[in-house]
Amino acid sequence: MRLADDEIGFKAGSEAILLRPSLRAALRLERRHGGFDALLKAISHGNLTVMADIIREGATEPSCFPDFLEGLNLMPLRSRLDVLTVPLAAFVFALAGMGDDQDPVADKAQAKPITFAEYHTKLFGIATGWLGWSPETAWTSTPAEITTAYKARLDMLKAVFGSGDDKTMRPARAAFEAAFPSCAVIDDEAVAPNTTVTTAA
Repeated sequence: MRLADDEIGFKAGSEAILLRPSLRAALRLERRHGGFDALLKAISHGNLTVMADIIREGATEPSCFPDFLEGLNLMPLRSRLDVLTVPLAAFVFALAGMGDDQDPVADKAQAKPITFAEYHTKLFGIATGWLGWSPETAWTSTPAEITTAYKARLDMLKAVFGSGDDKTMRPARAAFEAAFPSCAVIDDEAVAPNTTVTTAA
């Protein structure tokens, strides 16, 4: 996932709808529908109620289109759902952080598997704790933005205090680790989403 390419759009009649895969939307949708695999299955089956919910959570501007979609459930004929399935599926993948090459531990073979709910909670903690962002900024940011900013913060700390792998660790880093022992190991505790997470059927 590339930064600044996070918004996914489609046309609904004369209305252009943009979806932003924010942390808030990810946490709410994953919890409400029992996982991203359940969301993708609902999209592929043409579940208009779920599609409307995804659009409501992700739309950058208020739209009447979700209400229209839910109203279609009462009609005998539903057409042109193919226009929605591809962008909505892409949006769900973005919410899950899939394809994010900026993940803090993408190269760590020993990262332990966690659920998506735990992953998004950790991202919120990184954004508000390590990065010092306000809760509102964290909730409206995408997983890619948070992980990229986190990686940049780690790079800055390594540049200032040296790397933990250095044979001759700088005195400033040693003093920092003595004063803040919990901060010294964050790089080893960072987590990544596990695409094999199982959810309830």
